[in-house]
Amino acid sequence: MRSILTYYSFSGNTDRVMKLFAGELRKRGEVDSQRLLPKDEIKDFIGQCRAARAYQRTELGGKVDYDASPYDLIILGSPVWAFAPVPAMNTFLDDLSGLNGKRVIVLLTSGSGLGVKHCFKNIRRILENKGAATIDEVNIPDRRQKDEGFIVDLFKSVLEGKGKDKGCACCRLL
Repeated sequence: MRSILTYYSFSGNTDRVMKLFAGELRKRGEVDSQRLLPKDEIKDFIGQCRAARAYQRTELGGKVDYDASPYDLIILGSPVWAFAPVPAMNTFLDDLSGLNGKRVIVLLTSGSGLGVKHCFKNIRRILENKGAATIDEVNIPDRRQKDEGFIVDLFKSVLEGKGKDKGCACCRLL
């Protein structure tokens, strides 16, 4: 199985979780990973919330691969800011292609958990419009973001398709 992980991480929480996911995926096949790096990073909390809530985009630095067609599994990771994905993920989703018939796992990291469902809904709508066949949702709340055993077990459960159609993966295992 060939997989790609594309994610944004401001504080390091999403980065840590995605690295655990990558480790599990390497046991099953080839894995590529790309971290989205905005050229102009918003550093203050209020500014981050305003940008996310307004569904702003940002210019991304470095080389970003937007073509998912060579991959069997696409994993997208983002923190939740003000009920929405971060501007870097909005930019990536705009240009993402090659999703027809693909499986996508959306990972969200969150603080309070407020806004997670709304954020999933927005990302899901975009992915469905781009032809994704299967979209799984995983939320790692703040209180579990350093629990490596929980994260790995949760990810294995999602990969194996356990508990489908019962809400996001975090809600099934908490």
